[in-house]
Amino acid sequence: MNKPLKILVIAVSAIVLIIGLGIAYLSFVFDPNQFKSQLIELVKEKKHRTLAIDGNIQLNFFPKLGVSLEKVRLSEFESPTQFANLDKAQVSLALMPLLQKQIVVDKVSLYGLQLRYQRDAQGKSNIDDLLAKDAADNTVKTDSTNSKQMRFDIEGVDIANSQFEVDDQKAALKGSIKDLYLSTGKIGDKNKTPVKFNAAFNFQQPKAEAKIDLNTQLSFDMTQKSLALQDFKTLIAGKLGNDTVEVLLETAALNLNTEHSNSEQIKLKAKLKGAQELGANIMLNKFALQDKQLSIAEVQMQAESKQGGASKQLELKSPIAMDMNTQLLKLSQLAIQLKINDPKLAQTAIAIPVTGHVSVNLKEKNIDSVLAAKFDETQLHASVQVQNFSAPAINFKVDVDKLNLDRYIKASTEPAKATESKEEDLNLAGLKALNLNGVVRIGTLQVKNLHINQVNLPIKAAQGEISMSGLQAQLYQGEVAGNIRFDVDGNRLQMQQKLSNIQINPLLVDFMNKDIVEGRGTLNLQINTHGKRVSQFKENLNGSISTQLLDGAVKGINLAKSLRDFKAKILNKTDQQQGANKNEKTDFSALSASINFVDGVGNSDDLDMKSPFLRVGGKGKVDLRANNLDYTAKVTVVNTATGQDGTDLSQLKDISIPVRISGPFDKLSYQLQFAQIGSEALKSAFKAKAAPVLEEKKKELKEKVNDQLKDKFKGLFER
Repeated sequence: MNKPLKILVIAVSAIVLIIGLGIAYLSFVFDPNQFKSQLIELVKEKKHRTLAIDGNIQLNFFPKLGVSLEKVRLSEFESPTQFANLDKAQVSLALMPLLQKQIVVDKVSLYGLQLRYQRDAQGKSNIDDLLAKDAADNTVKTDSTNSKQMRFDIEGVDIANSQFEVDDQKAALKGSIKDLYLSTGKIGDKNKTPVKFNAAFNFQQPKAEAKIDLNTQLSFDMTQKSLALQDFKTLIAGKLGNDTVEVLLETAALNLNTEHSNSEQIKLKAKLKGAQELGANIMLNKFALQDKQLSIAEVQMQAESKQGGASKQLELKSPIAMDMNTQLLKLSQLAIQLKINDPKLAQTAIAIPVTGHVSVNLKEKNIDSVLAAKFDETQLHASVQVQNFSAPAINFKVDVDKLNLDRYIKASTEPAKATESKEEDLNLAGLKALNLNGVVRIGTLQVKNLHINQVNLPIKAAQGEISMSGLQAQLYQGEVAGNIRFDVDGNRLQMQQKLSNIQINPLLVDFMNKDIVEGRGTLNLQINTHGKRVSQFKENLNGSISTQLLDGAVKGINLAKSLRDFKAKILNKTDQQQGANKNEKTDFSALSASINFVDGVGNSDDLDMKSPFLRVGGKGKVDLRANNLDYTAKVTVVNTATGQDGTDLSQLKDISIPVRISGPFDKLSYQLQFAQIGSEALKSAFKAKAAPVLEEKKKELKEKVNDQLKDKFKGLFER
């Protein structure tokens, strides 16, 4: 070895020895714990928080420069309440890069970290002061950045046994993240490292608990400012309310940087099991983000729900484009296929294809959509606009050419059963948040066997009040118009409807399967009701129903036929009981009546029915609570000419005969109450109607007796 080289080796060795001795001396002499009070005062002065270090502060000089802390606590801003707690922390720096003015973090370890985050409804949080920076700090940082280089090269990060408490009133989020664990390999520029993360979530608002397990290979490029994830896989499993949830997110590769980000495919799978079973698969194909323009060549979604033997399937496809500057998201070629399988429906399998386009403005918080569907015999076009995602205001227009709801709704063949004790209260509080304004127009509608045309149904909902003002439709050669209003508070329903120029018989036959009245005229309804349960709506019904009909008939009884044997009834005074007969009817030229309801019981006393030979009035009661009718009509013969069925009723002219109609609605009976006819009326009828007949019969009998006597005397004399 030549002399200069020996001198260099000796000099370097001497320098290393001196540095080593200096470090060794500092290790024995220097005690960092003596600076605890200064550090505590600094935090108090700068951040107005109380710092407590109950454990030791330890410095390591070789082989790595580092510091470790134990039992550290930090209070809230200007409060003794604890904000953070740390059992142990260790940070080390690589020593040799410091000689080149480079700071290289070698290892970061945290154990037993407990942190509490709070934010009120106005958005003020307990970390705002920690995030705030003054001008002096920014200046120092800028100067420092220019004079020093920091090389991002970490041997690894370990965080274990840590916990975060969250109470965010603005986001309606409250709970904790426990058993937090994070472990990485070496994190360095252009170096691929494994990352593993585990945590347990337990939230009271919304009520949910879950465990998350994340695994990936991470690498980044400081020059390109890019981050790459490979073999990314995250599994979340837990409970949402009383239901179990499982979510899997994965991708083979995801590249992120400030200029361009992309992934060939990102997959999301979700399952929810409980009273209802839900499943969804979402696939993003050719995801790309460049120059703040997001594009997805095609998003595919398959979702399915199952409950009680019924299932619903949804398939969705569309390209997606989004401008990150304007935050405008567009689904320009939306295609949806909805399939319903339900054994409770009349048509157990229904397929509904939907096409259209949707625009979502995330900055303005609104949605604009146009949709169309063609299924079975129906074509539908709709436009929907939504304003404000947190409290949506929805405007819509729906046009349907033809809709047959009876095709899908199975008619019940079982008689209604009394289940009052099992009936549950209506809970419609969720409708208070509904904010709707729109109209539904239907060319031809069939529902409950009713055939309705040109339906125009305006719908508004706000602050718990749902109204349909200006409802219009054509049905049974007439028109219907009116208003409906429902108030969620108290479940109060108000209805005003007028049916004009309606053919009443086909309406009642189609809707109620009751062939009881014929005629054409008007029907007015002014009713209101309320109730905690559906059954109480009948019990609390108040209001009035009135009708005026022309040129019709009452089905079930032929009064003319029932009065045919008037002579025997006058003499016997016996009542005639008979059930309703659909083949019998009593014609009328005009009929009017009204019913006034008080708490489910209706009274009527203004029946006025006119026919060429009869006048009918009456009064009675309709009891919706008991599903029962008790009505007495008084029939008066006013025409002695031959009337209905060719029967001469002149002997009963001006006599009122009571006809009682009674029984349950589905089994009415008719009783002609001849015994209730007044005795004076009978005497008058007998004298005025029956006496001439008897006189005629007496005369005939006298003539016959005289003839017989003549024959007898003649025979006697001829002997």
